[in-house]
Amino acid sequence: MRTKLIQRIKYILFMYRKYRFACAFGFIGLLGLYNATNYGLASLHFYSAQNAVSAWHADNHLQNEASYNIAAQSAYKASNLHPAHPLYTDLSAQIYEWGAIGGYEDASVALASSKDLYIKAAKMRPTWPVTYASLAMNKWRSNEFDAELINYLTLANKYGPKKAEVNILFVEMGLALYQSNKPFYVELRPYIKQRISQGIHNSQSQTRVLAAIEHYAAKRTVCRWMRESDAAVSNRILKCVKS
Repeated sequence: MRTKLIQRIKYILFMYRKYRFACAFGFIGLLGLYNATNYGLASLHFYSAQNAVSAWHADNHLQNEASYNIAAQSAYKASNLHPAHPLYTDLSAQIYEWGAIGGYEDASVALASSKDLYIKAAKMRPTWPVTYASLAMNKWRSNEFDAELINYLTLANKYGPKKAEVNILFVEMGLALYQSNKPFYVELRPYIKQRISQGIHNSQSQTRVLAAIEHYAAKRTVCRWMRESDAAVSNRILKCVKS
């Protein structure tokens, strides 16, 4: 009996050694298939939410609460399936902000939640300027003009010297602060002329920059600045009247 038991154990050990690599590779393959499936689903949810946000940006408003809820759920699912992806985290932050803008979320809570998500995304991808621009915009919407905002503006400018989203940030915030004569404007003044010029030349930011100039009734001021720094913008695009 004992001999048979020993032989049985030896046979089991032999079979284990023979097939352990096959089992290991099989497990790795199944794990890879599971991750690939999850990442594929996450990508589908991400693009669904991103398309909604792109439409909101194009119209400059959030269409309705149903659109917001669907996008929020899609962004949540994408981030939940792939929590280490900075784009998914960043998109979730954007949607929280839109919820505050549209009045579908408590503004202070949503802005705080979006800020936390932007910071998380920035840690994953520390040289991406758009996230720092979003953090600066978040601070502006929260009416927080402090050293932290200066830091986000500095990082956005450093990593995105010609990035469309950074152009939009500096122009919209700069013109708003200039019009209202806010002391914080001095932090943006060194960049405003260049950002207006770049923002108008860049097709991805031109519409928003021109809209900001119109919104803040700043054409006369901008024309004066552009005559000094960019005659092409002054003459051909803004069609400034010479005085």
